[in-house]
Amino acid sequence: MFNKTNKIKFILFFSLLSFLFIGCKTTETITRNYVQHDIEYDYEVEPQIPFAISNDVHFEETDDPDYKYIFIRLYNPIYSNPLYIANFLQGGLSLTKTEDVPDLSHSAINFSLDDCFYGLTFGGKYQLAEENCRSPQDNKYMKHCDPAKSEQITYALKVSEKEFEDTKVFIEKYAASTKLKYASLKNIKIGIWFIGKRYFTNKKYRAFGTAKYPKSAKNKIVDINSDDLEYRFVCSTFLAYVLYNTVDSVRQFFDEHNIKYEYMNVTDLTFIPGLVPLFYSNWENYEKAAKVFVEQYPEFKKYLSE
Repeated sequence: MFNKTNKIKFILFFSLLSFLFIGCKTTETITRNYVQHDIEYDYEVEPQIPFAISNDVHFEETDDPDYKYIFIRLYNPIYSNPLYIANFLQGGLSLTKTEDVPDLSHSAINFSLDDCFYGLTFGGKYQLAEENCRSPQDNKYMKHCDPAKSEQITYALKVSEKEFEDTKVFIEKYAASTKLKYASLKNIKIGIWFIGKRYFTNKKYRAFGTAKYPKSAKNKIVDINSDDLEYRFVCSTFLAYVLYNTVDSVRQFFDEHNIKYEYMNVTDLTFIPGLVPLFYSNWENYEKAAKVFVEQYPEFKKYLSE
């Protein structure tokens, strides 16, 4: 049995590991020489390539002629101050991930390709706040980052017009609420689970979609107009929660594979069926990359302001 001192050390140790392994933190960079969905990142020395456009943006056919796109932006933030505490919280995702995915560590959502995504981060009265790559100083989280070195990948999810509007209503209501909070302590629970998944679980249950979750983990279906909403998340669990409640294909996939949104990390979001990467860039070049992308894929021009 642990004595009191050892028990405290044990809890602090796992708490630290949890913050290392999960949540909205920095990582060194998006994995070099990484190829996914025909977007290739192959740069050997700094600085990074300014942007890269997918060679093949392909979405499944749909019977709905009025489909739309929801956009998800995943980040690798690099902090301006090398002594900033978050710079010491690196490496955990690489140690615990079980798939060949980049070490992305923050997520945001939008309904256009304009540089105004909504992300949940700690700090401020409204913690679901606008995030602009062109002006990171306006966001309490992003202002600590170096926009020339920080990276992003923008994805799109094809949905029906109703799903698009339902998701937009969810985000707008939460963005106007002071109840929604970035729950840092949830990282402890998620981090311990990821440690167990990576190091103490049979290999056949390590891959995304095969994992076993605690019996207490449940996905919640809510009515956006009810008082039964949840208000405590980390960035990735919030997006998974919203999409589970607004997009039928996401809910069906989660239910079929027993996936629990409260244990989703940022890279897990890339496994949502139908989520397709469009372009990569550093933050400084986001707007330029978006313009080049819509020139190559005119279907998306209506999602980018002139």
